[in-house]
Order: sequence, then C-alpha cells, then structure tokens
Amino acid sequence: MLKFLGKKGRTLVILILLGTLLGIILFLNKILFPFLLASFLAYVLAPVIDNLHQRKIRSHSISRGGAVLLVYFVILVVLIGGGSYVVPKVSAEMGSMIQEFPKAVTKISKKWGPVLDEKISSIASLFPEPDKVEPLPVIEKIEDKNQSTEIWTENGELLKILDSYTYEIKGLDSDRIEIVPHRKSGRESGIEEKPNVPLDMQTQLSLLAEEGVDKLKANMVRFLGLGRQLISQVVGSVFTLFLTFMVAAFILVDTERTLSFWRSLVPLQYHTRYSDLLKSLDKGLNGVVRGQLIICLVNGILTFIGLMIIGVPFAFTLGLVAMVFSLIPIFGTILSSIPIVIMGLTISLSTGLLGLLWILI
Repeated sequence: MLKFLGKKGRTLVILILLGTLLGIILFLNKILFPFLLASFLAYVLAPVIDNLHQRKIRSHSISRGGAVLLVYFVILVVLIGGGSYVVPKVSAEMGSMIQEFPKAVTKISKKWGPVLDEKISSIASLFPEPDKVEPLPVIEKIEDKNQSTEIWTENGELLKILDSYTYEIKGLDSDRIEIVPHRKSGRESGIEEKPNVPLDMQTQLSLLAEEGVDKLKANMVRFLGLGRQLISQVVGSVFTLFLTFMVAAFILVDTERTLSFWRSLVPLQYHTRYSDLLKSLDKGLNGVVRGQLIICLVNGILTFIGLMIIGVPFAFTLGLVAMVFSLIPIFGTILSSIPIVIMGLTISLSTGLLGLLWILI
C-alpha cells in the first residue's frame, strides 16, 4: 500500500494525515470532548463490566446491558449520597478556611517571625560587617553680586534630594527653557517612604499576609459577579456529563462491535500488528490510568485519616484536595502539602511537621 510513493512519499502522506487529524481535533474540540471522555470512562469501567458479565446468578449470566445499568446505579447512589454529605461539608469548610487562612498566616508570622528574624540575625553576625562607605561631599555654589563662595556639605542630603527627582526640559522659545521636576517612586528614588517600619521577618510576613487577603477579597468579589456565566457553564457541564455517560454506555454494551468497526478500518495485512499494538497500549495504560485513579483514592482516604489523628483543622477538605492533586505527579504532593502545613502550624510546630511527614511518607 502506497509503495509507489517511496519512503519519503509515505512519510509525507502520514505527516499530512496527522496534521489534518490534529486540525480537525482542534477545530471540533468542544464536540469531540464528550466522546473522548466517554471513551476514557468506558476504558476505566470495562474490567468491572467484563467481571459482572462473566458472573452467574442462579445459573443465569448477567448481560452486558444489565451490568452497565448496575454499575451506573451504584455510581448514581454514590454521587447522590456522597454529594449530599460531601458538598455541604466541603462548602462549609471552604468558607471557614477562606476566613481562617489569612488569620492563620498572620498568626504564624507573629509567632515564628521573631524566631526566624533572630536566627537570621545570629547567622549574619558570624560574618564580618562590611566597611561603611562615606557619602561624597556635595559642593553647593552660591553666587551674588559681590562674591562667590563654595560651601561643602558632608552629609550628602542635597544629592539625595536631587537624585529623588527626574527632570523634564521644555523649550519655551529660542532663549528660554523650563525645567519641570517629577518625583520618582519610592523604590527608584532610594528614599524610604516609611523609614520607621522595621524590615524584619515578622513585618514582611504580615505585609505578605495583608496583600494576600486583599487579593483574595478582590478575587472573591469578581467571582461572585460571574454568577450568570457560572450557571450557564454548570448547565453545559451537566449536559456534557449526561452525553458522556450515554456514549460510554453504548461503547460498554457493544464493545466487540466497536472494536470490530475500528479493526475494519485497518488493512487486512496489518491486523496482527494492530492487535499487538492494542495489547501493548492496554498493558501500559492499565497501570497508568486505572492504577493512578486507585492511588488517588487511597491517598485521599489515608490523608484524611492521618490529619484527623494528628489534629489538623479542615481534615476532610484537605484530604479531598490531596486526592485531586495526586493526579499531578510530584508537584501535586508539594501543592497539597502547603495548606496542610499552614493549618498545622496554627496548632503547633509539631503538628505542622507531622502533617508534612504524613503527606511525604
């Protein structure tokens, strides 16, 4: 097939076909997304359906359609029962966490800020102090009708004042110009706008906490203003979810017919390679997809149990966050450990460290 094109010609045709397929997927991504999600769901549930289909009840085997209905019924019961408990609990804990998180950061900064500042100062004292650089003298020249005098000022204050401005030169006419001073910002001018604020660790942590609270309030106000858009997205998501489960049910009921259809698209001489490819893909994805989902579930349950034993606040929500973030390799564990450590430190240092160790182990 396509042997007359040569090796380069076949490679070019394959690249063109792949590019066309990628363009179609990108153009029809919103339409294809439910079908791709349904294929993923069918792949995850296929072992369960096959196991139920092989079992017999009173010498009668369960049909694939009955197995699909039974699995969907269990999923529906879990979603309704779990949702009636999980959603209100998570909503209540999230509301409390949003209110308590800034207080927790402020409490940690006040409690551990002086300790960190003292440690940094003790470490800095081990190094020799840098030599003090004296400011250059400034020559201030005053001229009048009778005499010219030069006054030297050793403190360099005039130089600092002049350097805290930028100057715009405007031409009024051919003989006159106007110099307009513009004050620089605090960082550019080199003059501290708040010289009485100590730059210790506690102050820096408090400023970061205040800035984080302000940003959180601004984002919450913006989020509440998107209510109409949120409702439309929820309706669209429900429709997509319904379509996904319907398509997945058809795939699970007629799995053999679906696989036969895709096999018929492959030339006869490549059927053996096609079967080997499917087996290798199933072997690789079986450990990655199904194994990762099981790991996420177990990780969330163990995190919740451990945080309950240690005494970290909002253990249920933090365990749920850890379960979701377990889908992200390495970085998911790091991200989920940040709120756990912060909430643990509000109790004590040992609680925060135990929470971190429980997540890492």
